[in-house]
Amino acid sequence: MFKLLWSNPSPPKGREEAGQAVPDGDRLKMLAEHFPIGRKVRYFPEYQRDIVFHTIVIAWRVNDQDIYAREAILRDAEGAPQAFLVGEKKARLPLDRVKRLQLMVPDTTDMERSLDYIRRASLGRNGQFVRGNAITLIAAVCRQGIPSVDTQVDSRILMKSGPFADNQMVLLSPDFDTLAIADQRKKARVQGRIPARLYLKEDAPAVACLLGDFSDLSLRLVPAPGQALPALKPNDKVTVVLDLGDAASGYRLRGGVFRSAPEACVIRLRQLYKDGDYAALKTMDVLEIKTGLLNLHG
Repeated sequence: MFKLLWSNPSPPKGREEAGQAVPDGDRLKMLAEHFPIGRKVRYFPEYQRDIVFHTIVIAWRVNDQDIYAREAILRDAEGAPQAFLVGEKKARLPLDRVKRLQLMVPDTTDMERSLDYIRRASLGRNGQFVRGNAITLIAAVCRQGIPSVDTQVDSRILMKSGPFADNQMVLLSPDFDTLAIADQRKKARVQGRIPARLYLKEDAPAVACLLGDFSDLSLRLVPAPGQALPALKPNDKVTVVLDLGDAASGYRLRGGVFRSAPEACVIRLRQLYKDGDYAALKTMDVLEIKTGLLNLHG
């Protein structure tokens, strides 16, 4: 039974086995900067952006040798990895001898229990970590935008030795061609300039303002004529109500303040009030709101 549980099914039809060419210095530098060993990141499986979990990069595996410490990645003056210290004797493995590089993350299959039936079923009978499945890693926002990389599940393993002995892990092969930093607000934002109401607390008086723009992850509010935005701090929890013209097209959203200034406030979106309660904002919700904004004056 144990063997059956941990055996990996074949990749879905149409998926190729993960293959890798040695990445160039710039791509490897980006990976080391945004997805280093020990970094907490988010991810979504099988391109389903409305299913987001948290994980951590436990190790890099280079030529089947596990590296648990960042100090074992030797870099040049510009921060680009040049060699790796592998094995018990910390033998130096130069970059030109790297044939395979993988990222090791915990097996977070148990997180699937937090999903509703429909989203859990969308991951398939064997769950998110079927060999060949896509796992998109998302790092913390940096100055340029949001770093992400698509990876492919290679295997699920039970560690037999080392600092994580008896822990269940997953090995992911990164697709370096997908490693990028995207400015999500520039890429996907929709201009608004419609009335909005900002609540610092659910039962507090509303602050009249205008929607500046709306994106997949956030919205920007600007003062209404003759009004001023309240003083807000990063991570303050707020509620925003958007009015698209009638009761059927109003949206009440919860989120946290990302940044605030007298002339504008950016709020990271988290939940939408729907069917009598707040729930996580899903892809279909975002598409519905964007469609409403794009056709508001049609």
